[in-house]
Amino acid sequence: MRMRSCRGVALGAERAARGGRPHVHGSVFVALVALAALVAALGAASAGLAAAPPVAAAVANWAPVNSTDFPDPSILPVTVGQQTTYYGFATQNTTPAGTTVNIQESESTDGVNWTPLAGDALPTADLGSWAKPGDTWAPSVAYNGSEYVMYYTATERSAPNEQCIGIATASEPLGPYADSLGLPVVCQDGIGHSDPTLDSASNLGGSIDPDVFTDPNTGKAWLLWKNDGNRIGVTSMIWSAPLSADLLRITGSPTVLLNGADQAWQGSIIEGPEMHYQPPAAGAMGSGTYVLFYSGGVFGTTTYAIGWATCTGPGGPCHDSTTSNPLLVTAPGMSGPGGPSVYTLPPTAQQPNGQPVMAFAAWEGSTIGYLSCGVRPMYLADLSFTGGVPALSPAVPAASPALGPTCPQPPAPPAGYWQVASDGGIFTFGGAQFYGSTGSMRLNRPVVGMAATPDGKGYWLVASDGGIFAYGDAGFYGSTGSLVLNQPIIGMMPTLDGRGYWLVARDGGIFAFGDAAFYGSAASDGLSAPVTGAATSFLGGGYWMVDADGQIYTFGNARYEGAPPSAPGGWRITGMAATNSSNGYWLVSANGYVADYGDAAPYGSMLGHALNGPVVGIARTHDGAGYWLQGSDGGIFSFGDAPFMGSMGGQPLNAPVVGIAAT
Repeated sequence: MRMRSCRGVALGAERAARGGRPHVHGSVFVALVALAALVAALGAASAGLAAAPPVAAAVANWAPVNSTDFPDPSILPVTVGQQTTYYGFATQNTTPAGTTVNIQESESTDGVNWTPLAGDALPTADLGSWAKPGDTWAPSVAYNGSEYVMYYTATERSAPNEQCIGIATASEPLGPYADSLGLPVVCQDGIGHSDPTLDSASNLGGSIDPDVFTDPNTGKAWLLWKNDGNRIGVTSMIWSAPLSADLLRITGSPTVLLNGADQAWQGSIIEGPEMHYQPPAAGAMGSGTYVLFYSGGVFGTTTYAIGWATCTGPGGPCHDSTTSNPLLVTAPGMSGPGGPSVYTLPPTAQQPNGQPVMAFAAWEGSTIGYLSCGVRPMYLADLSFTGGVPALSPAVPAASPALGPTCPQPPAPPAGYWQVASDGGIFTFGGAQFYGSTGSMRLNRPVVGMAATPDGKGYWLVASDGGIFAYGDAGFYGSTGSLVLNQPIIGMMPTLDGRGYWLVARDGGIFAFGDAAFYGSAASDGLSAPVTGAATSFLGGGYWMVDADGQIYTFGNARYEGAPPSAPGGWRITGMAATNSSNGYWLVSANGYVADYGDAAPYGSMLGHALNGPVVGIARTHDGAGYWLQGSDGGIFSFGDAPFMGSMGGQPLNAPVVGIAAT
């Protein structure tokens, strides 16, 4: 899985593709009292109904084996004479500022203790002409007998947001590697960037996470990868294809090893394949076992984990194990493990065939996310098998649990919020500053919502025709103001870095601009109720939409965590907010009731209180431990750690308040 997304090209109008979890309408409740009880029960029970986060059975503490961020590691042992040197390669790292390292490197003389290197295995000057520098990740390196071959993932320059796999070669293990092919090896994006036999007529989301595996029984090499379907709302699968003897060409048609996620813990995402052949135990009868290790879930969460499947061979098929799956989960010292790479340590008296170990990346300690000062260094686990079932234990256990981040935490923006009226008038409270408004302008269509930039130093207003008004440090990346829309826009969502946004239409249509990736829409579903709210998942890898009846639509890595059976009358849904983990969300009704699902905590609601105007929106606090509800009369209702800093409630307004955004 990639480290992060850094794109800035407008996608333009909506693409007619749809994804997400299946969604089913429930029956309508007539009695509002009965509905209140049922919705409350569903909110409280939703965490139990959803896939519970995996919990480590062992109490061992984990410690990283290198000191730097080193995601998606690939390990290459090279033996010269009696000495084996281990070379590690990893996803790009763009720190320090101004320095682009496309593929990171690390080195070890014993396979256990690692030293980060300053070099770049794939310098920008040698990067494939098709690939975007600094957006390169998940390498896999192998030796073909005369040169070293690296398969890597990158974003296609000429097709924003399309991800492909390329190939580069070098005469030395550490490179520099050079991609002289001029085009990717495999894309599966439906555009035809790569070999036609390896592309696909339909868009499967692109191709990422390559892995080169050489079958010790036949000596034949294979390339494994993942189609990045969850990025656009289609099925993610693990693929395999045979390679030529020099590892430079795919020589046969690809086959599917795993056809999508089929276990709840995977959260509809499987990726990062690593094939391993385990020979039979000494003296045991029968043949060995082909095991496919892989990552599952959302990499920016604690529920990301490593699973395994058994295979008939490198060409598959493979079957997910129902025993001890997931295999490796969050544990003391590390969170969200993924990106497995298996290799073998030198023989010892205790291990005459060498100890198999798995390198993987995880968030150090319990600090999740780069913006929260988290890092994903490389960890090492001893791999063992009992009765064909793998087990992992720390190869380098920590003396005590990790203490958390080792770099300064970024300061939280000062608490504050903005209220926006339908004429574009802006009202500021707390640390929210005034940067401009359309209150004195003649608008073609009324303003329907707003969103703040990540640093709280700007905001966007959006009108029902999709017109965008940018203030402060908010950039303009495009709009639908000049398009004829099937249904009006009801709101907008910014990307994590503020360099793009999604516009959401009443019929579930999605319009993506800037670095906002399109993951699908519900525009072709023929909704029975209008969409009234939306929220992005952690790190912007997907989004939810909710309609007035409470129906949930999920796209990308946004997970379905529950929904009310229906929401008639005053119970109609008017807003949505997501938790920091992507594993939960709140829905707010016009009467002020808040339903919580997944890991969204019940901080309170206005149910049962007389309101001067319906609730029209919800905004969560910076840490997700509280929220504000916005009334159309300008009233503000604070819950959890959300402070009350004033409101327009009771004040004369030129137009009703239609939205809220928090710093």
